[in-house]
Amino acid sequence: MRTRVTYQIFGDQTSLAADRVSRAHGIAPTKSRESGEPTTTRQTARSSSWSLPTGEPEDDVELSTQLETLLGILESRSNELWELSALGYRARWWCYAGSYAAEHAVEVSRALMGRLLAVPEERMLDFYNDEPKG
Repeated sequence: MRTRVTYQIFGDQTSLAADRVSRAHGIAPTKSRESGEPTTTRQTARSSSWSLPTGEPEDDVELSTQLETLLGILESRSNELWELSALGYRARWWCYAGSYAAEHAVEVSRALMGRLLAVPEERMLDFYNDEPKG
């Protein structure tokens, strides 16, 4: 199984800047973009975005391990994250799991689900058939 987790924060109004997210909780994003910045040669971003991933997809790492890694960074700043949510920012967990039929299921314990509720978010699970090549 291959997994990766990203915690993302979005601001739909021009006053909800990605830079403000970093200033609010002191965590530098891996990637950010402000509303109105070019995304491609023909488009501009409709909202600001701030992203903190666990890195590239990793083999043989449980999804719960990836979630715990980012929670270890974010939990101590949950008050600041909730304040951003109250201002209109939206947050989500983007969870990638690449698996094939012979592998085991993704498991998230009740305790981990409780920890996830400590920070504002929507959950987005993205599953892929990741059959070995060859």
